[in-house]
Amino acid sequence: MKLLRMLGLTVAVILAVAQAAACGGDDEKDSTGGQATTRAAASPTRGGGGENAVDLEIAAENTEYDVTELTAPAGADVTLVFDNDDAGTQHNWSLYEDEAATKEIFEGDVITGVDSIDYTFTAPEEPGTYHFHCDIHPNVMKGEFIVE
Repeated sequence: MKLLRMLGLTVAVILAVAQAAACGGDDEKDSTGGQATTRAAASPTRGGGGENAVDLEIAAENTEYDVTELTAPAGADVTLVFDNDDAGTQHNWSLYEDEAATKEIFEGDVITGVDSIDYTFTAPEEPGTYHFHCDIHPNVMKGEFIVE
């Protein structure tokens, strides 16, 4: 009887530890000292590449981006996960100083069809509003890249 109680207690402790590990939080802190937010398309999260790294996401579908505004800290090392959800269609993501697109900051590789690519670049040092677009469809696939 004592052995069964001990076995039951051991199993309960193992299950509690496993559940705590599975539900455990992310100890990563954001720049304000709070917990980092869940990775979202328009909001930066602190990336694994260091204190000044952020991860962003954007997708192309029906010849549109799913977000038209992205935000990053000035000078941040940015990893942008770009998903092309348009079968058989070429898209990319490129960053420019302004909507005239005469001064390129970053040009992403073009991908065709349903595919994904990680773009890495450094956000501008100067806070402000910059312009991004798809180089294939610049008049319909565009948005603002806000540097804080």
